[in-house]
Amino acid sequence: MPDFDEARKEAEAGSVVSQGYVGWCYLYGRGTDLNYSEALRWLSAAAYEGRASRPFVHLGDMYAAGLGVAKNVSEAIRHYKAAVASELRAQLALARIYSQGDGVDADPKEASMLYSSLAGCNHVHDEPAVAAFAGALTSAEVEEAKAYIRKH
Repeated sequence: MPDFDEARKEAEAGSVVSQGYVGWCYLYGRGTDLNYSEALRWLSAAAYEGRASRPFVHLGDMYAAGLGVAKNVSEAIRHYKAAVASELRAQLALARIYSQGDGVDADPKEASMLYSSLAGCNHVHDEPAVAAFAGALTSAEVEEAKAYIRKH
């Protein structure tokens, strides 16, 4: 992984990739202290100014869990939907929200559709923070998708 200090300099110079990386570092406390306000700042820059897809997922996670922002499932859904076409983790997050009815009415049909697209995922990394960085799923998350499909 890139050096945090170097990435921060590149982020400040406008590199969208570095902005997303720096935001992820602050969100997970990787290479620097955990800092949700800085995570929000850099992820927002990468997502809204740079139009990068993965930072939308991380922003959705922040709103879904209330990390440095007020918990707001509708705002989380909005962020996840902005990246759902290209990001496995956005699909997973939406599947969980719709399967559990977390802040919205449960929608088993939508959850099944989303989980079905994840059940055959081969892009797996078993360290959750690295999976989030790489846009991958963990083995447990793939099994979660398979289990949901079996039950529904």
